[in-house]
Amino acid sequence: MQLISSEFSDGGELPWSMSAANENRIPPLRIYLVPETAASLAILLEDLDSPVGALSHWLVWNLPPKACSISAVDLPEGAVVGMNGFGKVGYKGPIPPEGRHIYRFSLFALDRMLDLDTGATRQQFDAATKGHVLETATLTGGISRAKPKG
Repeated sequence: MQLISSEFSDGGELPWSMSAANENRIPPLRIYLVPETAASLAILLEDLDSPVGALSHWLVWNLPPKACSISAVDLPEGAVVGMNGFGKVGYKGPIPPEGRHIYRFSLFALDRMLDLDTGATRQQFDAATKGHVLETATLTGGISRAKPKG
């Protein structure tokens, strides 16, 4: 399975427009090679360098396994959005408290749909997916709090 974006390469610099200090938007994501046995997909975005440990910025599940792209504009029908690490339902763009942080998008192919309501927490998501992850793909990028020069 593979997860890529047209706006940054794995290990590269995240677009400034995705930061909470700018447009606070999800970059376009493309999904490839999903296992045929997948019943649903889920995506998690987390700050790996947060001083409080890995911090969720976005969590969405029950994406159809045939979904080949996710955009900032809309999610596929049936997708459910969870609570981020800031106590809000939805996406919160990167905004490191200081310095440069690494953020990771994780794509999960699951063997079932998740019976979780909108606003479920990361802990509830982790419990619901335990033993149901068929495959995982990741895409990472870094961003600093200050707007890049140039």
